[in-house]
Amino acid sequence: APQAAAADASGVITFGQASDMAEYKPSPRVSSIIDNWSPYYIARTQAVLDGTWESVDTWDGIGPGMVEIGEITDAVPADVKAEAEAMRDSIAAGEYHPFTGPLNKQDGSAWLAEGEVADDGTLAGMDFYVEGITGDIPN
Repeated sequence: APQAAAADASGVITFGQASDMAEYKPSPRVSSIIDNWSPYYIARTQAVLDGTWESVDTWDGIGPGMVEIGEITDAVPADVKAEAEAMRDSIAAGEYHPFTGPLNKQDGSAWLAEGEVADDGTLAGMDFYVEGITGDIPN
């Protein structure tokens, strides 16, 4: 519904969440984050059936394929699309981490030093935006 409503608004773009969303409203969507948890659920269910299940935290992403970036539409300039795809591939290969310093908090205060990488626990507890993001964390 939000994408359909955005189609009627001037200058608004959308980004699908959890699935591709293209089949529902291809425009003004520029891409989507796609959750592909099926292999995880199958493996965890099989572990229960096999009697080998153990409780574990799972924090997977682009590399293992649990999260994907959908088609980037022609609404995105070709050079930006190429850069985004290269960054996605670099993240998937473990060559780049998006939360690598230097990074400041939204208020300009230092957060990550040059070359420092935020670990999963830090990211899971993050309660602020980084510099360059406009807006407030919802309460």
